Amino acid sequence: MRRLIENIVVVVATVFLLASVTGFLLGRPVLLSYAYSESMTPTINKGDMFFINPLSKGGKAGDIIVFHRGDGWTVHRIFTVTEEGYVTKGDNNVATDQQNGKNPPVKRGDVIGKVVELGGRPLVIRGGGAFIESLRARLTNFYAVVIFLLAGAFLTFSSGDEKARGRRKKYLKVRTKTLYALISIAIISGFLFVTVASWGTLTFTYSSTLAGGQREGWYLPGSTFERTITLKNSALYPFHYFITAENERVDILNGNTFDIPGKGSHEISLRISVPKETRIYKEEITVHSYPSTLPGWLVANLYRVSPYLPLLPYTLELTGVLMIFYYLADIGSGDVLRIRVRRRSLLAKIIGDG
Repeated sequence: MRRLIENIVVVVATVFLLASVTGFLLGRPVLLSYAYSESMTPTINKGDMFFINPLSKGGKAGDIIVFHRGDGWTVHRIFTVTEEGYVTKGDNNVATDQQNGKNPPVKRGDVIGKVVELGGRPLVIRGGGAFIESLRARLTNFYAVVIFLLAGAFLTFSSGDEKARGRRKKYLKVRTKTLYALISIAIISGFLFVTVASWGTLTFTYSSTLAGGQREGWYLPGSTFERTITLKNSALYPFHYFITAENERVDILNGNTFDIPGKGSHEISLRISVPKETRIYKEEITVHSYPSTLPGWLVANLYRVSPYLPLLPYTLELTGVLMIFYYLADIGSGDVLRIRVRRRSLLAKIIGDG
């Protein structure tokens, strides 16, 4: 019984580990999420965590679905079904999301899943999302994924050998392959961290004023001007770069994708359309960069889906290198550390001997 429960814990942890990594890469919830507002109160309160069935897209009035709209991911109930799509409404809202043409009907393709219900009520963890949000404020999404990776590795490699458990050995053996797996996860996590940390924005300001031309950075309302921004690669190895203007006022004239060699730089040419409203404006150019160890066309195709998705083949590439080294170095034989343990494991103390 105890062995069965341990296996269930490992399987569940692995599933949520994979879901967390997948959601991180795609920038979308997969199996669980939480409410950011009070629009579904009291069914789902702000900060409550809920579970998502990605195999169901809903389809009838009363279903609670998770879908994407202009301002992000939303969890609302289907109010009615029309030929154009779903009309949705938060349980705590007076009007539907589509009233007065505020939002278009929700297309089935915009729905990523239906909220899991138990006994006709959504399955939620009260305050679970608020707890995760507090962790995110301290750790960021990347660190949260690292924690999931380490936790998953611990659960996977600590399952032990059935025969060894039957003999109830007095020592816990930490094998070379287990230690190497943990070190590999640390290396991969460090690589991902360095890559994501290289992302950022280029910013500049200017003024729309009737006194345009009298000072540097002052331009007449409705006019256009061009300027150049220098992007530097401070690393020793080349990177693929992808840039995006955050505002339609800015046009990138010499391409959104390019490579920069190690310690090199690239001049970005911009054309800016000055708004007619007179004030100071701040423009931002978002920059994503990836090591040139993979073909640029592959990274570009994945980047079009999500900036995080190219990290997946990089992770697979690095994992392959570590696996090759593992076999070439013949790592895996012998014990690294022997720790004396009591006869009952920590998990057994928690769940009992069954």
